[in-house]
Amino acid sequence: MISRHLDAMGRVVIPQEMRYKLNITHNTLLDITLKGSKIIITKSGESCAVCGKTGDILEGAEVCMDCARNIAERLAQK
Repeated sequence: MISRHLDAMGRVVIPQEMRYKLNITHNTLLDITLKGSKIIITKSGESCAVCGKTGDILEGAEVCMDCARNIAERLAQK
């Protein structure tokens, strides 16, 4: 967990390493929702829960084809 202060305009900076990992750039559209006492920020539209890539998401799943393939290969190795 990383803590950040809210500035006077109500803005918070998403840490660089998190933006990089989820491929979030200055043009990325984000959805902001309130769930109980939590503020949830997600990339707009369907995105992979593992790598954050948008598009090529398996229907009924929250992972892209590449990540699904990688997971299947790892499970097969065990």
